[in-house]
Amino acid sequence: MSTVTSQDGTVIDYDLYGDGPAVIFIGGATQYRAIDLGTRQTARLLADEGFTAVDYDRRGRGRSGDTSPWALDREVEDLAALIKAAGGAATLYSSSSGATVALAAADAGIGVTALALYEPPFFAGADLSEHLTALRSLLADGRNDEAMRYNMTTVIGVPSEVVTGMANSSGWADMVAVAPTLLYDLTATNDVNTDPDWAARWSSITVPAIVYSGDRTFPGLPECADAVAAALPTATRQILHGQGHGPTPEAIAPALLRFLGRAGDASDDGR
Repeated sequence: MSTVTSQDGTVIDYDLYGDGPAVIFIGGATQYRAIDLGTRQTARLLADEGFTAVDYDRRGRGRSGDTSPWALDREVEDLAALIKAAGGAATLYSSSSGATVALAAADAGIGVTALALYEPPFFAGADLSEHLTALRSLLADGRNDEAMRYNMTTVIGVPSEVVTGMANSSGWADMVAVAPTLLYDLTATNDVNTDPDWAARWSSITVPAIVYSGDRTFPGLPECADAVAAALPTATRQILHGQGHGPTPEAIAPALLRFLGRAGDASDDGR
């Protein structure tokens, strides 16, 4: 494990695999290394093919620190520190709401060379303000378990019986531990959802990009992926068959490797 120190002094902890062009993995809501074995496996598969894969805990999660107040710009600064440590340039691969960080970083000019986004959950016009208010109240009262259940059932739409099964698993406590960071992802996602001109936010991002979705995912997410791909001037679109909202390493790693080959060609010829 290694660390970098972000601009505001927050320590960000990460694992590094392989040696080559850098790919940084950005988790979605509640996703971090202690409970996310899939990203670790995907990172190792990319490392085996000649890439440097960076798997890190976003601020407020796992072994990384946190500094109040949170802002999306702080997460971009975290990525800037990671990109610098990785040699000054990196592809970003994001899962779900991690796309808020990836897109902001690509727009910030901090050395992002390509973007790969898996199911960015941007539903135009869907205001999450009521959910944010409910979560803030639960978290302020220390009811983190209830906050996590609320997010899973009411915000995401996971059936209650499935959430009950998750709550009885050994990994539930690790999810509840990062419940306060739900506010980070929902706030950033809501800022996109409620922006009437949200697609224009990313019109200046010209690095190679691809947007993925699975064909067994939650309703509406493929359409979200379509919209984000249409908003990015250079983006292509790919559907991964047999995949849900969390793709298997065996599905996403080959897809990323194919894209990274094309992205490298585009970077070399100036496109």
